[in-house]
Amino acid sequence: MASLEMTARLWWILWKDLVSECRARRAWPAMLLLGIVVAFTFAGQMDLPPDEQKRVAGGLVWLAIFLAGMLALERSFASERENGCWQGLRLCPVSSHAVYLAKLAVNVVALAALQGVLIPLFVVLSGVPLLAHPAAMLLVAALGNVALAAAGTLLGALTAGSRNTAHLLPLLLLPMAVPAVLAAAEATRLAMDGQFGAPWRQWTELLAAFAVLFTTIGIMLFDFVIEE
Repeated sequence: MASLEMTARLWWILWKDLVSECRARRAWPAMLLLGIVVAFTFAGQMDLPPDEQKRVAGGLVWLAIFLAGMLALERSFASERENGCWQGLRLCPVSSHAVYLAKLAVNVVALAALQGVLIPLFVVLSGVPLLAHPAAMLLVAALGNVALAAAGTLLGALTAGSRNTAHLLPLLLLPMAVPAVLAAAEATRLAMDGQFGAPWRQWTELLAAFAVLFTTIGIMLFDFVIEE
């Protein structure tokens, strides 16, 4: 029974944020526009032999996802802070774990939408075979998505709590995100070449470890982060 109540409350927060974003369009349109601009910029500079393009494409794709996704992550808690409903949300019978997981789910959806645009766009613009092995690419994209969203959601709550730190999310997130971005880039590069041996498994497992670690840290520390 408790698990059903937890699920219902989590879904309520998730639905609230998705509906709010669809109506107000605060972050997602800007995120997608920035991602497209970055993708066009990076693809325009990839005047390299095919082998070299494969070598750098994974890193450029994940760098574009990180830079554009920052807009959605930074706005995770903006509506609650700006509209003065943060205290009301905290007074509701909703655990901090449910709030964090719901916000995490919203950011996962946002990054998934961004990936759904940028990855095919890179394929069209540069011709690199990012989707040559779609199942492997889907796995890497999902793990990288969760890793970035988990860390970004926790730090987004931290930076949203004070006006003086409102724009520090990129500086705080970068050290945490770099290892995950590198792991995702290497796993993507190996997947494009069809190299699914031990190196690809190791990078994928490392990316999965980051996703689990960041999510666990977020659940454990979220209560302390949101304290005024």
